[in-house]
Amino acid sequence: MGDQNNELNLPYTISGDWISKSLYISDNANHRIMRYELNGAIVGTLIAGGNGPGSNTNQFNLAISFYRDPLTNSILVVNELQHSIVRCPIGINNWTLVLGNSNGLPGNSSSEFRQPSDVMLDPMGNIYVCDRFNHRIQFFFLSQTTGSTILGLSNISGNNSTLLNGPTSFQLDNQLNLYVVDQNNHRIQQFLRY
Repeated sequence: MGDQNNELNLPYTISGDWISKSLYISDNANHRIMRYELNGAIVGTLIAGGNGPGSNTNQFNLAISFYRDPLTNSILVVNELQHSIVRCPIGINNWTLVLGNSNGLPGNSSSEFRQPSDVMLDPMGNIYVCDRFNHRIQFFFLSQTTGSTILGLSNISGNNSTLLNGPTSFQLDNQLNLYVVDQNNHRIQQFLRY
């Protein structure tokens, strides 16, 4: 545990880039995204953040998860305690706000989050966000900042087949079916394409 380029502190998400032979890691408690070469290198390269917790465009407040977007050579980062999704071009340590409040406050409207925990794009460029403490999955059409709840109910937790309780991550398959880690219900939920 530490904050040097050969150390991590509460890593949360990992993603492989098999073309460049690299691993990307969200180094959550160090508020940064790191890249490690798969050639056995133990020293990583800072991709984004790493300037302590905060709200400046070169800082994260718990970089809990991310999604690599090879089409734009950037990463979408879940800036958890800023309740937002931000985009960081790889090689440029500044982000731009994509979704969520610019003031860093939580909310439960269709354009706000309460500690989001995961993000991904579908092949059309639409964005899915796991909005953990609003107990829902939000869907945003490409370039839209107002989303719609496709799973769960905003700010209502539960354990029946249509409700979620603290979802933490998800995965889309090639048919766009969604698999959700419904953490507080101790289950994985499958939802067929809507």
